[in-house]
Amino acid sequence: MRIKSTIVWLSLIGILGFSSCTEDDATPKPEDINISASETAAEDAQLAFIEVEDGQTIVFGEGVFNFTNTLSMDGKKEITIIGAGKDKTFLDFNGQIAGGDGVLITNSTKIRVEGLTIRDSKGDALKTRDCNTVSFVSVGTVWSGEPRMENGAYGLYPVLCTEVYIDDCYAYGASDAGIYVGQSDKVIVKNSVAEGNVAGIEIENTTNADVFDNEAFDNTGAILVFDLPGLTKYGSSVRVFNNNCHDNNRKNFAPEGNIVANVPAGTGCMVLSTKDVEIFENTFDENNFASVIVANYLLINQQANDPLYNPFPSGIYIHDNSYTMSANITAEQPALIQQLVGVLGLYQLSQPHIFIDGIIPGVESICIQESNSSFVNLNALDQTFQSVKTDISAHDCTKDPLSEVEFSPF
Repeated sequence: MRIKSTIVWLSLIGILGFSSCTEDDATPKPEDINISASETAAEDAQLAFIEVEDGQTIVFGEGVFNFTNTLSMDGKKEITIIGAGKDKTFLDFNGQIAGGDGVLITNSTKIRVEGLTIRDSKGDALKTRDCNTVSFVSVGTVWSGEPRMENGAYGLYPVLCTEVYIDDCYAYGASDAGIYVGQSDKVIVKNSVAEGNVAGIEIENTTNADVFDNEAFDNTGAILVFDLPGLTKYGSSVRVFNNNCHDNNRKNFAPEGNIVANVPAGTGCMVLSTKDVEIFENTFDENNFASVIVANYLLINQQANDPLYNPFPSGIYIHDNSYTMSANITAEQPALIQQLVGVLGLYQLSQPHIFIDGIIPGVESICIQESNSSFVNLNALDQTFQSVKTDISAHDCTKDPLSEVEFSPF
């Protein structure tokens, strides 16, 4: 009996000792770095971005934080940057005199930016480059006043990233794209609003992207899915679904020479040279050039200068969307689009719900399953424009649905 009691007692000591040791050895969570809207806020914030430890949170309080330089972070891990709300915390770069971006985060893993608005940056508002597992949640990017060419190119701008998660964000006034994801893999863009940009949302040279439950209005084009030559990778496997794209008829104000400077005012969704894109269950209302456009990069530029680049769109599946269009085409259009408007007028065609340039590898590269949708195939390889078609039946085919994009956001 005494031996058994001793064994039990020693066992309890061992358990208690182990528990105590575990608690003592546990790494405490680093304290938050709190930044208030004071005269030293810019210096405090940049110091925090440099000295923040892995796993730490930088907290911006309510108010306006004024910056004259890019706020930058490099080589960090598991960092949260959070404000009091996108209508309460403002990082203001109106007085910026140095740096090309508002907030720039590079070479980092597990970054979350939440609950703040970045406004009036000289260049891109919030850029992440070469980062893994990036989340933008309830973030606004805004350029004040009427949108103009001099505004920064991009609002949210993750590039060369993996596992990009954008949720409940707002973008206004970008001279290229309000919400842009480029040369990235595994992307979710949802529940966000883009207005007053050239492109509301743009997915470029990116693989495995889901764009859904967003609202895009008063842009030149609501949603773009582009694949361009000369970049680090090519894009494919993009789903665009359950978005509300309406009244995107703003005059194109992109700087001349930018690829988006060719986007027609009045575009719902435009696919340029991308492979495997599924567009379904969206609402396209009053986008008065075309609801859905599928085009080849060669229509814009016949010199791709990339021997590995394939400009022919394929694997495009357009189905189960709704369309309304009642007004005339926006009068002021890019030069190329003016020519296309002239062709439509030549054939006495009203603007179509679905417009393709016809520079495709075969008719089954684009499958369409829609009811009561108008259609124009420009057949642009015939430069006399004597082969324009309005019969959609050649594209009466289906494709296997693309897979859902899945990952665990930070």
